[in-house]
Amino acid sequence: MPNAKLYIDQTVWETQQTDFKQSLPKIRETLCQYLTVPPTACQLALLPVYGLSDQPAVNIELHLMPNPDRTPDLICELTSELQKTIMSLSQSRCAVRITTLNPETYSVMK
Repeated sequence: MPNAKLYIDQTVWETQQTDFKQSLPKIRETLCQYLTVPPTACQLALLPVYGLSDQPAVNIELHLMPNPDRTPDLICELTSELQKTIMSLSQSRCAVRITTLNPETYSVMK
């Protein structure tokens, strides 16, 4: 259940929104590969935002359910891969934050 939100500064969004939209399948493929999930398990969203000029232009927040296979090393590799993908796309700084959710307090209704 990877749930990824990409917050993209409006200055980057204005010129590259098509590129970001076209990158979604590649991002989903990366998540599926690293996390061993089917594409239907992924939820991705692009969110244009207004931010401060001294912070990364793109911020990825990824929420995951815990899994024994999702070791700190694997999460680090995934973080690096996502950051490389977005930085090559946007030519801007990118922050990636990955949070593992607590399954005992997590609830969802679809």
